[in-house]
Amino acid sequence: MNKIPSLIVALLFLSGCTTYVTDLSVVSNKNVDLKTVDLDKAPQIKNVVGDDSRFVFLFIPFGQPTLKGALDDALRKTNGDLMVDASVYRKSWWFLVGQQTIEIQGTVVKTRGN
Repeated sequence: MNKIPSLIVALLFLSGCTTYVTDLSVVSNKNVDLKTVDLDKAPQIKNVVGDDSRFVFLFIPFGQPTLKGALDDALRKTNGDLMVDASVYRKSWWFLVGQQTIEIQGTVVKTRGN
C-alpha cells in the first residue's frame, strides 16, 4: 500500500525532460544597427531568462512554444533590444497533463535610450 505513492512520485520525476538546443552569439527580433553600437559599452543585464510555454492534455498539444516567444519574454522583462551569449533549452513534462517550454538564457543589451 505504501509503494503506490512512491511509484507515483517516481513516475512524476521521470516524466520531465530538459534538452539543450543551441548557443547563439547574438540574437534579436528587433531592427538593431550594430554599426553604431559598441556592445561592450552598452548597458547589459546578465542572466536573463525568457520562456514560451504551451499546455498539453492527453498527448494533445495546445500550440507549440517558439523561440521568438521566449526571446520576446526576455526582452520585455528587461526593456532590452538584443541578447548575447544566449543558450536555448527545450523543457517538457507530462503526466496526463503537461507543458512544453522553450527557454532562452543570456545577457540582454540595451542599445537604445529608455
